Amino acid sequence: MLFYKFQATFELKSDKMVVNALEARRTFKFHLGDLSAALSEGIDGDKVRVLIHRARQNVFQMLVAVDGFQELTPAKLTRLFEKFFAEHEEFGIKNVKIKDLDEIPAIKFSKIFDRANRSDNFNFDYYQINQDLGLDALENRTFRLGEFICPVKRLSFESAKKDAQTLLADETFKEEFARIYAKENVHHFYGQPVHYKILAGNIGAALSLSNLLVATLYTNKRLVSRRLNIITNVTDNCYDEVDFEKILENAAGGTVVIELSGERVNTGQFAHVYEQVVEFISECIKRYQLNTLFIFVELVNKPGFAPQLISRLQDDLHIIELHEGAGNRETALSYLKDLIENSDSAMNFYTDEELLEAMGDKLTFSASDIFNIREKLFNSSLKNKTYPAYREIDRLKINSEEKSNDAYADFQDMIGLTEQKALIEQIIAAHRVQKMRMDMNLDKQKAALHMIFTGTPGTAKTTVARLISQILARDGVLKTGRFVECGRADLVAKYVGWTAKAVRAKFREARGGVLFIDEAYSLSDGEHATFGDEAINTIVQEMENNRDEVIVIFAGYPDKMKDFLDRNEGLRSRIAFHVNFPDYTAEELTDIFKLMAKRRGYEISDEVAEHCKKIFKRVAKKKNFGNGRFVRNLLEQAWLKQAQRIIKENEGGEVTKEDLTSFKVEDFDVNVDKKYRDERKMGFLR
Repeated sequence: MLFYKFQATFELKSDKMVVNALEARRTFKFHLGDLSAALSEGIDGDKVRVLIHRARQNVFQMLVAVDGFQELTPAKLTRLFEKFFAEHEEFGIKNVKIKDLDEIPAIKFSKIFDRANRSDNFNFDYYQINQDLGLDALENRTFRLGEFICPVKRLSFESAKKDAQTLLADETFKEEFARIYAKENVHHFYGQPVHYKILAGNIGAALSLSNLLVATLYTNKRLVSRRLNIITNVTDNCYDEVDFEKILENAAGGTVVIELSGERVNTGQFAHVYEQVVEFISECIKRYQLNTLFIFVELVNKPGFAPQLISRLQDDLHIIELHEGAGNRETALSYLKDLIENSDSAMNFYTDEELLEAMGDKLTFSASDIFNIREKLFNSSLKNKTYPAYREIDRLKINSEEKSNDAYADFQDMIGLTEQKALIEQIIAAHRVQKMRMDMNLDKQKAALHMIFTGTPGTAKTTVARLISQILARDGVLKTGRFVECGRADLVAKYVGWTAKAVRAKFREARGGVLFIDEAYSLSDGEHATFGDEAINTIVQEMENNRDEVIVIFAGYPDKMKDFLDRNEGLRSRIAFHVNFPDYTAEELTDIFKLMAKRRGYEISDEVAEHCKKIFKRVAKKKNFGNGRFVRNLLEQAWLKQAQRIIKENEGGEVTKEDLTSFKVEDFDVNVDKKYRDERKMGFLR
């Protein structure tokens, strides 16, 4: 659906036929339906609606909505209007001219339409038109809709490449522009051959890049409309939403940008609360993907349900992945100044020196970095420049330990694992050096760097794997740092032919990051062992196919993992690194306990620490005692015991902060410890 506003000027053939333009409007408004029908015959569209929203002497301000795939031009509208009035001489109108024709957002069309309805300027059924044009779908609580009209009407190939450099776009954009501008392409709208996923760190950067992409497609007549429908803040209730589907349908000939982080999905792992959302949105997209261009936006640090949706769509849509890029300080400064000049006037107070200071000491910047800097500068300018009376007001300070966002620092701070840290340092260095060699064209093909982590439960295998994915993403080795954890239930299906598809879907979900397969040996166990072998064979194949995109880490018990590798030589040959995680010592468990307690706001006395160390010495002699998980369970059960004690001891009295943040030795007389004191109860107590 294309929405336009324009003005029609005309002359009256005779003052005797029509007194003035207002009378012409009153007469004409009853025949707008006839005009819509006449225009429909001359415009490629199933539905055409023409409305007058304001009338002055010899001028009508008009709206037109077209459900079709031909862009309107002033010349075409003028011819159609002239033809209509030539056939309806009773209006006494001649020399119709169309001026200021411009495509507008549906939201703007709706507002003008609503004002016109209240002023009684036309004779249509307001509610019926609202429904026919899909205007009733523009406001919805299960998602947020924004609209934007791409301002660039035509853009040359050289200008597109220059703009891409200005916007700090990656080479993937320039490569796609070469395909879009290829001379062998047909320059006419027949449908969408491909769709796009933009990977960025900031929604503002992603939308700027989307706008440039739309400009190039519109220039090459791959789009009829310059309108971008921008869907953000998709909630977990958006799983059967008629309004959502209507927006996709109305965007035919144009573009829908969907930001996939959602409202409550903050990690790369699958969020079951969004399962229905993913299923619903994917089915809607499949229905409208021929005529509507889809741009999916995945935020690097907040992928949300992007992996699941893209994985589900991969077999039905051709999706090209594009990335934001980076630039030097000079390019980044120029981009930042452009953003500021096009933003609120409160930003224009900044000098180049202040902008460079805000950029810090970094030498290279991504587009998202610049958007984040601009946002901070804007917030600062409100307080320090626009409203300087608030300059001396300090921020509210929270007395809590700030959590580090540096994955490498978190990795180094982990307790124990001295030999393992040294080996993983070598693995990380190998990845970094390999990337450098590829950047210098010394290596044509990336070597497989898959790993096996062996150890009993609770020895930090999963935690280390997740940190590795974040570290390698920070260093640019991995594109997203996405961490996808799965097991037998996620890979082995119940029916023939489903297992291979499930495995490939997980690899697509983990693209650009790490696929962590826990207790991998269980794939070939159980009732469906044949399906498990199919899963293993598919994993081996996908490890090779995705060697540039996915690092696979297998994890499990040492002896069982050895048997697992012995069953498949192809799998063994693709494993570059083997890291063993030993059980923690009592001293290490005590340090872990203190760290966990500190993060929860507890003060641990020497008496309590010594008591817990005795517990750890006892349980560390047992087989499969749980390591870090045992510590966490001990702390959680002690907290329950402490809570019961505090309520009993202070009934009717006042509870102090010290009461709430300290333990007593008797708080640790809990089930998780008792089951290791009496082996006979191990099968019954959990």
